[in-house]
Amino acid sequence: MHVALFTDFHPATLGGIQTSVHAQRRGLERLGHRVTVFTAPTPESTEPDPNVVALSALGGVVVNGFAMVLPTPANTRLIDAAFAERGPIDVVHTQTTYGVAIAGLRAARRHSIPVVHTVHSRDDVFIANTSPVPYLSALTMRALHGRFVSHRGHMPRNNESRAARHAWRTMVAQAQAADRVIVPTRHFAERILAHGLDRPTQVISNGIDDDLLDNAQASAPPESSPIRSGPLRVLWCARLSGEKRLLEAIEAVRLVENCTFDVYGTGDLWDRARAMIDAAGLGERVRLHGAVSQADCLAAMAAHDVLLFPSSGFDTQGMALLEAVAMRLPVVYCDPDLAETVPDGGGVCTPNPSVAAIAETLRELADDPEQLAPMRKILTERADAARQSRLTEAILSIYTDLVGGAEPAMPHPVPNVPTAPGRLPLLGHSVVALRDGLKFVTSLAEVGPIVRIYLGPRPAYVLTTPELIREVSFGEAGEFHREELRDAIQEVIRGASNVLSGKPHELRRRMIAPALRQRRLNEYAVVAADLANAWSNSLRPGQQLNLVDEAHRLVLDTISSTLFTADFGADAKREVQQNIPWLLGQVIQRAALPPPVRRLRLIANRRFTTKSRRLRAEIGAVVAEYRRADRDFHDVLSALVQHSDPETGTRLSDEEIIDELLLMLAAGVGSTASILGWVWHEIMRNPDIADELHRELADFVGAAPVTPDHVARLPYLRLVVLETLRFWGPWVSTHTADGPVTLGGTTLPDGAMVVFSPYMIHHNPHYYPNPESFDPDRWFPGRVEEIDKKAILPFGVGIRHCPGNNFALMTITLATAALFARWRPVADPDYQVKPSNRDFVASPSRLPVVLHAR
Repeated sequence: MHVALFTDFHPATLGGIQTSVHAQRRGLERLGHRVTVFTAPTPESTEPDPNVVALSALGGVVVNGFAMVLPTPANTRLIDAAFAERGPIDVVHTQTTYGVAIAGLRAARRHSIPVVHTVHSRDDVFIANTSPVPYLSALTMRALHGRFVSHRGHMPRNNESRAARHAWRTMVAQAQAADRVIVPTRHFAERILAHGLDRPTQVISNGIDDDLLDNAQASAPPESSPIRSGPLRVLWCARLSGEKRLLEAIEAVRLVENCTFDVYGTGDLWDRARAMIDAAGLGERVRLHGAVSQADCLAAMAAHDVLLFPSSGFDTQGMALLEAVAMRLPVVYCDPDLAETVPDGGGVCTPNPSVAAIAETLRELADDPEQLAPMRKILTERADAARQSRLTEAILSIYTDLVGGAEPAMPHPVPNVPTAPGRLPLLGHSVVALRDGLKFVTSLAEVGPIVRIYLGPRPAYVLTTPELIREVSFGEAGEFHREELRDAIQEVIRGASNVLSGKPHELRRRMIAPALRQRRLNEYAVVAADLANAWSNSLRPGQQLNLVDEAHRLVLDTISSTLFTADFGADAKREVQQNIPWLLGQVIQRAALPPPVRRLRLIANRRFTTKSRRLRAEIGAVVAEYRRADRDFHDVLSALVQHSDPETGTRLSDEEIIDELLLMLAAGVGSTASILGWVWHEIMRNPDIADELHRELADFVGAAPVTPDHVARLPYLRLVVLETLRFWGPWVSTHTADGPVTLGGTTLPDGAMVVFSPYMIHHNPHYYPNPESFDPDRWFPGRVEEIDKKAILPFGVGIRHCPGNNFALMTITLATAALFARWRPVADPDYQVKPSNRDFVASPSRLPVVLHAR
């Protein structure tokens, strides 16, 4: 069996989780299983381990001495590459609640691998004791975690602070996302179950590596050794952190003169502990030794009289307690729950966790060390209880149960959902979707209401009815995110509204809304009309053109001119015009290809990254200039820079504005320009439609320039545009289930990719009679009432309804009026126009024409 262990604490660092993970790994390997450890990087990992994969950390961010990892696209690629290279992984076992563990959970979802999660620590107590602002820290941690792991579901009320409740939300959410949960002690299992965990849970103690324990026990004094004379030798083996209560331990030792205190470990309290020792003159009795290996800690236990373990309400078990029991070292502890780990009579639990109670217990042992002898005898009987070899079989039984098919996080294909024909080995349906996406999606309506397709080895579920699409779009089916799309385009658009989900998406929509309000649209219409007139006037009789290129050029010029009108935006406009079309073509390919295949496109990927960086830098310079100018240029960028959300006071950062500007450019150059090209194509290939449009333009425009007023004064042109949006609407939209979702009575698993196609709905005769006929009259009053409004989907519905739809309609209307009011383009009769699905809206391949004056 091949097990992937995910932990945020590198094995080369010291701590209970690290030693537990190390022991689990060694125990599995001894039984012939293969283990790959995915972890955070650390400068301490000086010896390369071929079976340890260090993920990329957030530069300069250290929490309690450990690097912080986020589940970024770069780490996703690293994990997927490791899975592909080392292949196949049978079980993912996450050991923490932070970025590495989240990345492991998400990797398991992507690759349909079952997940086991071990809950080691109490984040609520850790935050309360280490953060200067516990509530803010817990809330931030929950918000960050919730971006990647679903926090849905009711959590029972417990007697705890608001900060603790947020921390428990995070802990429970991570465990709830797994298939099986392991907790080290019964008392902690009861606590997490009381907070709403309902996944199958099993208590399995942490363990100590057999070889380490054998060597340490062999060098320890025999059980019959007499009690040593002199001061009581007290030992500390733990992290120097607030929740462990080191400073309270030092103060208790100060009050007991007949004892010494050796502190093994490092952490945030090192400097305060040193200052406290110096100030109290304890240098001869209290010694800080720093970080040492687990073997050194075990050896120190053999040379001391008692382990002091004063944490209270934090430790779920405590690795040092297991080690002390194994080394027959009596324990002084403060938390009654830890009696589950310390055998009855093998130590002393203080009456309460106060410094005075700790000091009194130590004083009694120092005054009467003979009390230690019966404690050691009791501990001898339990010395082998924490051997990893005794625990590995229990863990393996969970793995075996899962691999045998019991409730995986991403189950094998959902029953009762048919699979589309034409699947290829490894590539699935990706090739046919890229080759002829329109024909492919329209064929799926006959297969069933939900149809399974494969993008590479990964299943996706295509919805073929407007009712199911609305269940997704209005949140009735459950929650969804768009992280796959974000991963595919993150080099160019990192966090725009189209890839955000939940509250961040809701806030961003509010933040960009002022830029698209009617007052602003009226200002943009003036620019769009002037550009359309200037372009139409520049054309010449007999001129041969490719109208697809002209549509892209005009729309790109219109959008970039309404985004930033100030003179210092000229360089950015040129960069946009040169790079956006190519980048957009790459986006759809990257989104359709499985990540392993996408990574093989080395040259295209490098070019995509280079162009993206250059484009973002140019637009970023313009944003900075707008902030310095601090005035309204009556354009989109001014609205985004100046707006402050009335509910939260939030303002968009430069990076967020760059994302939204690029999204508007991409939507315009892709969707708007493609629809504009199709409008022109349909007018040219339908003489009756062209004649009717020419009559309308002669009546309302004549020889005069097109003006913004014409948007509302050309009713037949509006019908032509509506029918074009119907006939050539978006062919694909994707979402990812954030938790199990139920669609039409079928439950899809957490992480399932859900796909729908407005183009498919628009070409289904069940919703549109004679759908392959281009018929603007179907939108006339008296006929339009026959169309089911749920089946009208060119701009989407629900929370992801396109906010720029009115801008797009305005641009298309003015450009079309400017062209056909002055010119009669004649299409090349020898050229057959074909749709090219390079974007989410198919584009005409070419539109070669010759211009004739009207």
